[in-house]
Amino acid sequence: MSSPDAGFAAAAEGLQAVRNQTQWINQQVSAGKLALDPEVAEKAAKRCDDEIRELGKLVRDANQISRVSGLGNYPDGQQLAQRFMDKANHEGSGALTLIRMMQDELQKQADAFRAAARDYRATDEQQAQDLQRGMQ
Repeated sequence: MSSPDAGFAAAAEGLQAVRNQTQWINQQVSAGKLALDPEVAEKAAKRCDDEIRELGKLVRDANQISRVSGLGNYPDGQQLAQRFMDKANHEGSGALTLIRMMQDELQKQADAFRAAARDYRATDEQQAQDLQRGMQ
């Protein structure tokens, strides 16, 4: 289990699950099958925004593990420091990369919720216009 991504397999799976959710939401919105009450959609989008901010705190923590000091100049200490750096910075599977990818995905999800709210409003307005025409 010495590969940089071994410790973050669960995080990568969680990221994929969020990607799948986002894709499903976007498909439903595009197909006209999902239109959320604007208030509900905004609450969901704000929840995503809150999670993005919380992940920002994790980015700061992950940056700290990439700068481990005090392990000495001995080979074992240098190797351990390098392992911490790899865990934080490994491209594609390091903590920082996964956190940023999750932030991006949550932003896409927030945008999808807001798109569903726009569709709801557009449908509501269209129905109101249709009713008005029917009454005239």
